[in-house]
Amino acid sequence: MTRVSFKFFALLTLSLVVELAYSQPTFHVTNYSKSEYLAGNQNWDLSIAGDRLLFVANNNGLLHFNGANWELENIPSKTIIRSVLYDNDKLFVGSFEEFGYWDITNNTLGNYHSLSTNIQNSPANQEFWRIVKHNNSIYFQSFGSIYVFNGKSIKSIELPFPVLFLLNVNGQLFIQEINGMLHRVIDDKLQLVPNSEIFRNTEVKVALPFNGNKILFGTNNKGLYVYDGINFKQWKTDIDETLFASNINNGLFINNQYCLGSILNGVFIINSNGKLINHIDSKYLQNSTILSIDTDKLGNIWLGLDKGLSYISFNTPFDIYLDKNNSESVYTGIIHNNKLYIGSNQGIYYYELGKDNHFSSKKLIPGTQGQVWFIKLIDNKIYCGLNDGTYLLENNKLKKIGSLSGGYNLIKLDNDKGVYIQNTYSQLVTYKTEQSSLVQHQTIEGFSSPSKLLEVDFQGNIWLGHSIDGITRLQPNSDLSSIVKTLKIDDKQGLNFKTNRVYKVDNRIVVPSKKGLLRWDDIKEQFVLFDELNAQLQDFEKSYAIISLPNSRYWFIKNNEWGLFEIRFGKAILLYRIIPEMYNFNLVENYENITSLNDSLELICLDNGFALLNIFQLNRLVEINIPPSITSLQIWSDGNSKEGHPITTTKKVEIPFNQNNIEVSFTSNEVLGTKRYFQYRLLEIENEWSNWNTNTTVLYNRLPTGNYTFQVRTLNAKGIVTKSSELTFEVKPPYYQSTTAIIFYCAFVIIMVYLLWKFNRIRLQRHIDRQRKLEEEKLNREREEAEKTIIKLQNDNLQADIQNKSSQLALSTMSIVKKNELLMEIGNELAGMKTELGYRIPNKYFDKINKLINQNIDNEHDWEIFEKLFDQAHQNFFKRLKDAYPTLTASDLRLCAYLRMNLSSKEIAPLINI
Repeated sequence: MTRVSFKFFALLTLSLVVELAYSQPTFHVTNYSKSEYLAGNQNWDLSIAGDRLLFVANNNGLLHFNGANWELENIPSKTIIRSVLYDNDKLFVGSFEEFGYWDITNNTLGNYHSLSTNIQNSPANQEFWRIVKHNNSIYFQSFGSIYVFNGKSIKSIELPFPVLFLLNVNGQLFIQEINGMLHRVIDDKLQLVPNSEIFRNTEVKVALPFNGNKILFGTNNKGLYVYDGINFKQWKTDIDETLFASNINNGLFINNQYCLGSILNGVFIINSNGKLINHIDSKYLQNSTILSIDTDKLGNIWLGLDKGLSYISFNTPFDIYLDKNNSESVYTGIIHNNKLYIGSNQGIYYYELGKDNHFSSKKLIPGTQGQVWFIKLIDNKIYCGLNDGTYLLENNKLKKIGSLSGGYNLIKLDNDKGVYIQNTYSQLVTYKTEQSSLVQHQTIEGFSSPSKLLEVDFQGNIWLGHSIDGITRLQPNSDLSSIVKTLKIDDKQGLNFKTNRVYKVDNRIVVPSKKGLLRWDDIKEQFVLFDELNAQLQDFEKSYAIISLPNSRYWFIKNNEWGLFEIRFGKAILLYRIIPEMYNFNLVENYENITSLNDSLELICLDNGFALLNIFQLNRLVEINIPPSITSLQIWSDGNSKEGHPITTTKKVEIPFNQNNIEVSFTSNEVLGTKRYFQYRLLEIENEWSNWNTNTTVLYNRLPTGNYTFQVRTLNAKGIVTKSSELTFEVKPPYYQSTTAIIFYCAFVIIMVYLLWKFNRIRLQRHIDRQRKLEEEKLNREREEAEKTIIKLQNDNLQADIQNKSSQLALSTMSIVKKNELLMEIGNELAGMKTELGYRIPNKYFDKINKLINQNIDNEHDWEIFEKLFDQAHQNFFKRLKDAYPTLTASDLRLCAYLRMNLSSKEIAPLINI
């Protein structure tokens, strides 16, 4: 969208006095192309609904605009809509063979109701080009018919001939027979208007109030006529011939002025005396064919063009003078003797100031061609710094007063000596007043460098800003003839970045930085943050340039906004704010300048011209501090369509976590037309306001769970930030983070803790039981081992006992064996002796001894002892043997016993007396 503000166009000439193509308007134009509103080129009719909605009969359908968004609707037949009229929450439309209305609710189109379908004889092959309201009825008019809707029923007005356009003025309806006379519509019948034959062979397109009860009629090729109720009289204007040739097509009466739209030549604004005030044509509009026109409550106008739409504001404090070739950059200017002097990169121009306080007739001052650095009015004389030196300008003639080339600036020192100091392409130079004019006094020795920025502090130190070398502080001697001390500012003085921008604010030397303004601390000899001032600058503390004006006023320049402050004794007040994009303002890069021309006018130096800011006009603007409206909130989940959510200011909006992508829409509550700029932020995520922009929607994707406050604000007509509107909402936690889920989790955790405790307890008990069992098993094993040991010991003891008894048995047996052997040997010896001695051994004694021997050899007592011992040693051997072999004899048992004892046969023989 293009925005151009101009004054009325002045003369273009080319002679010895060079003059560029500038225009001088008192209005601001906002152009909307079809690429912005996304519909057709031609816009046949306009109607504004309470300054909040604009409805347009467009080639592609019904276009409507709420100040933020354009939307396109269509009637069911989808034919071209030719006429629109808003009235009492209804939007009436006319098209081909169709007319009807939409319901309007809360600035939103509702249902469409066709009225033409209720007519018995439908309007065949007719297009309804005009809709007017008269006596609480709505009139739909085509070239061949008029239908009247009273809110309940429809009737038609008989037309004996084709007609042009129905005109409503001063409570009366007029209509012209095509190429014929005027007729008045009274009681739904046509009555011829006497003396209107002057309109034959022309077309009456406009009827406007004029001077009381009179009516001003406008024709397409015969100019304007005043009707007093009886006669018609041509109304003479300054531009009659132009109007005749321009084909007047429509018009408005606003602010005691007539705005006439034409087919061929744009819009003419004429005062009640017939004087042309402004002519707005294709130099400012997208084209010069005005198909429709309407006005808002502030007296600004909307234009429907053959190519696009335009909004013309007459309440802007700016007059913008643009170089059509975009070749001229303006650096400085002054007003003197009703002339505006402009210094540019092409020379010094001046404009004459007319009686209406508008400038015109731009002319170049000969000899000034080239770069102009400054123009200043000192003691009512004009001084200028040009590329080749410094000059006094008198009677449009130059007189050189400075020998050094490139006079960047000229500053008066704060003393009573009337001394001025100047920075040039090389050295510093001073000027003094002699014979009421400044003359070059002397150069200041000891420093030579082209520094474009110059400031002098309260101690008389000179601060210079060089584009490459940075900032330097110079201390001159008392007579300003030489520099006695030079200090190059770097990180040792708290400046750890490269810059040449040094300014004086409230009598303090300051340097802009990304962290905020830095001020020079004379005690520390360092730059430190200017916290006291930064806190009052309302986001302008990070400005990159500062422009000083008289009366303690300063412009702070940021990339996307400028702020005018009044700063006195450490207190800063924001007076005005400009969004440069709103007016296509671009200051000259690295040479930004805004100059105070007088108490009410400031010159904004642009890289393609200049603008005048009228402070008086600015103060007259009505300050409406209405915050913007938040119009909609849409939410959606990834990959799904958006879902509208109701907006409420009394209750927090709750958003499901699975739809945590949101889009907030908002709009300005001021009169629609010029583009509005907004700032917004989402607290809890961003504390800084966004840059000023024209977006009316903002997206936030995948917001985490939590409470949020969305804030949006805009600028009012005076450049003051409005109060912010707020929308509070909460992104609910996901189901797995809900209160129910948390309760479930807590219960689950408690149950799990209990189960874990129970499980551990059971496991512990099992462990204890297992340990106990293991202990018992161990004890059992130990007991068994002990028992085994005991048994073993017992067995060992038994075995030992058996061995002992066996030994005893063996000893006993051997004793028996030895005894029997001895007794047998004795018996044998005795027998031998008996044989040898015979009777000498008496038989009595022999038999007695032999009997005794035999008794001891077969002694049953010995056997019983043996048997007893043998059974003890061999576990009832004989009993078991007898049980097994009951037929065994005693001798057999003895033999078995001897064999059990592993006795040899030799040893057994004596035992059995063998």
